[in-house]
Amino acid sequence: MTARARCRRWCRASLSFYHLLDRMVRTFYDRLAPFYHLLYSDWERSIGRQGAALSMLLRELGVLPGASVIDAACGIGTQAIGLAERGYRVRGSDISTVAVARAESEMARRGLAADFAVTDLRELAAVHAEPVSAVLACDNAVPHLLCDKQILAAFRSCFDRLLPGGALIISVRDYAGMVRRSPDVQAHAMHIDAGRRLLAVQAWEWDGDQYDVRLYLTEEHADGRCETQLLRSRFYAISVGRLLQLMREAGFVETERRDGVLFQPVLVGIRPSE
Repeated sequence: MTARARCRRWCRASLSFYHLLDRMVRTFYDRLAPFYHLLYSDWERSIGRQGAALSMLLRELGVLPGASVIDAACGIGTQAIGLAERGYRVRGSDISTVAVARAESEMARRGLAADFAVTDLRELAAVHAEPVSAVLACDNAVPHLLCDKQILAAFRSCFDRLLPGGALIISVRDYAGMVRRSPDVQAHAMHIDAGRRLLAVQAWEWDGDQYDVRLYLTEEHADGRCETQLLRSRFYAISVGRLLQLMREAGFVETERRDGVLFQPVLVGIRPSE
């Protein structure tokens, strides 16, 4: 089945089915939130590196410190914290209530201020009343939406929250360059904390242009006891080219791919000046 045919099949699904998918993603990140930093070899350094890289890109796009930005897939705050540290007025939102609560806590622990709310990319206007200079959605958040129609709705939601001349910035995996093994098992760095060993392992199982992710989180205690949690989610392996096309359909101009900004390709679109 082609990618377009698969998208049509998913987009014909009922509203209740999309609610089920949303619940799956929300549950995945609710359960992952206390451990999300373990997916990074050094989360604190990643906050600094990503904040610096995104700040440099925003400056290039004319969005200077002091401007308001929305981190529309904020998770536990990786990008939001880095930008707040560099003088941006950050508003964060995410589909996961637990992740948003942790982002608020992490921001406060650093003496930083930001406004957070719970929503998804398709409904930003529900919690972000005022338009901003930039909207971000990093760490492959967009491909959680499993068809082109839903991604287009998210891009239109982002477009609506931007001031004229404002920028949308997303980061995604480059699926076109991936070898599709099934299962594809990937281990993250092991972390040792207070005598505990913490290990995260992902297993991807492909289904056409979508894939299921099983994330195994194993905690080994000092006495040798092991506890493993299994978290599940699903992604749409949409190409960078198709994402750029959907950004243009949503009204963005000057759409482009930027490599070397973050560890994933970064896609940029501009809301035209009125």
